[in-house]
Amino acid sequence: MGTMFQVVIPIFAIILCGFLAGRLSLLPTHGTSSLNYFVYYFALPALLFFSLSTAPIEQITNTNFIIINLVITLICFVVTVAIFKFIFKKKFPEVTMYGMITTYGNTGFLGIPLLIAAFGQEAAIPAAIATFIYDLTVITLIIVFFEAAKAINTKNGRKVKIVPMFGSIVKPILLNPINASLVFGIIVAFLEIPLPESFYVFTEVLGPAAGPTALFALGLGLSGERSILKNKEYNVSEFITLLSLKLIFLPLLAIFFVYIVFPIDDNLWATTIIILSALPTGAIVYVFAEKYNTLVKQVPLYILATTLISIITISIFLILIVG
Repeated sequence: MGTMFQVVIPIFAIILCGFLAGRLSLLPTHGTSSLNYFVYYFALPALLFFSLSTAPIEQITNTNFIIINLVITLICFVVTVAIFKFIFKKKFPEVTMYGMITTYGNTGFLGIPLLIAAFGQEAAIPAAIATFIYDLTVITLIIVFFEAAKAINTKNGRKVKIVPMFGSIVKPILLNPINASLVFGIIVAFLEIPLPESFYVFTEVLGPAAGPTALFALGLGLSGERSILKNKEYNVSEFITLLSLKLIFLPLLAIFFVYIVFPIDDNLWATTIIILSALPTGAIVYVFAEKYNTLVKQVPLYILATTLISIITISIFLILIVG
């Protein structure tokens, strides 16, 4: 019960503050975008760059940690695609969008801030590495399947051009501010590039604002999403299946690999894998839903539903893991 008060309640109390600020009209709900932009373009990149650029090389190259994140993501993705292809009879490549819903978590605006709030600044390193693995794996899969299908359809089965597809993969993965900060941080750490002390002071001061701001913005955003709950563009069986895969199956799979298959000695790194696996669906999934005109009406509801329910499931996992 001590964990409940020391870790879980303070974190979700910040989310509640944002929610109440919106419901009581203390802040306009459209202000969520400004707060999220601040976190996405400034605070979080500063935090991740500082954490990785100053991290020991052996932490950045933690083999078991990298393998577990990669394997559980691929397993859940394949299982989801198989279920929606063979049980719900969905078409390819649309089934890959369901795979993204169950494997791409809200790491930037919930996962990393939550872990830092719960376990301190040192949690940023494993969280940053895991985030990059998720982006590299899931976004690549989605783009490859959809772009390949689109190229085949438009060219009537003729050979797909690789160069344009390669560009469409690299751009969203490496050129967004979060992943760019991760790449630069890793390069600085590996090459031991000397940077001015003022640069580190800047990132060290700006970075900690990411956690509380993102959590507060999440609550503020939830207060203005009541209209999404009225959405009827979904199938109940599919809805329950997605929730179960995202919030229960994936974190349980993570627990199995962390403690049995590839044991992680460092408890913080093990906890990071499990909590990031238990996150709700990330908002970027809607960006890809719109880009490929797939599940556009359903994805916002899935994102909101997994976010609301994850408040309970993440709390349970935190209590079970931390004690």
